[in-house]
Amino acid sequence: MTARTSPANGIAGRHVLWGLIGFFGVIFAVNALFVYVAEETFSGGDTSDPYRRGLNYNATLRAAERQAERGWQTDVAYDDKTGRLELSFLDKSALPITGLGIKATLSRPATDREDRRVAMVETSPGVYAANVTLAPGLWVLSVASRKAGAGHGTAYRLKRRLFVAETP
Repeated sequence: MTARTSPANGIAGRHVLWGLIGFFGVIFAVNALFVYVAEETFSGGDTSDPYRRGLNYNATLRAAERQAERGWQTDVAYDDKTGRLELSFLDKSALPITGLGIKATLSRPATDREDRRVAMVETSPGVYAANVTLAPGLWVLSVASRKAGAGHGTAYRLKRRLFVAETP
C-alpha cells in the first residue's frame, strides 16, 4: 500500500510548485491589468499635437536663440493676500520694456480643469499686472509677449511655476 502525501503529512515538492505558480500567476495578471489601464488612460504626450511641434523643432530652436540674444530679464510675483500677479520686463541694459502685448495663461500642472487666461495690463513702465485669485498649490504661468506693432511673431516666451501657499 502506498502512502499519499498530503499537507497534513508534510509539504511535498508539487505543493511548493503549485504555490509558486499561483503566486506569480496572480502577480503577472495584476501587472498586466495595470499596464493595460495605464496605456488606455494616458497617451504619454504633455503637449497638444506633439507631432506637428516636432516638425517645427528647428524653428523653435531659432526662436529660443533670438530670445536669448535679446537678453530680457523677467520677474514674476504673486501676492496671495491681494490676488495681484505682476510681471516685470527689463532689457539688456536693465531698462523697462514698455508697450508689450501679453497673452498669459495660468494652469495646473496635472489637469486642465482650472486653466484660465489672464488679462495683463501695464501698470508702470515695464510692469504688467492682473488681479487673479489662485487656490493654494502649484500653478504654471505661460506668457507670450510681443511689442505692439511688431507683426505677428512672438518676441518673448516665459513659463514659470508659481507655488501658492495655503493661508492659515
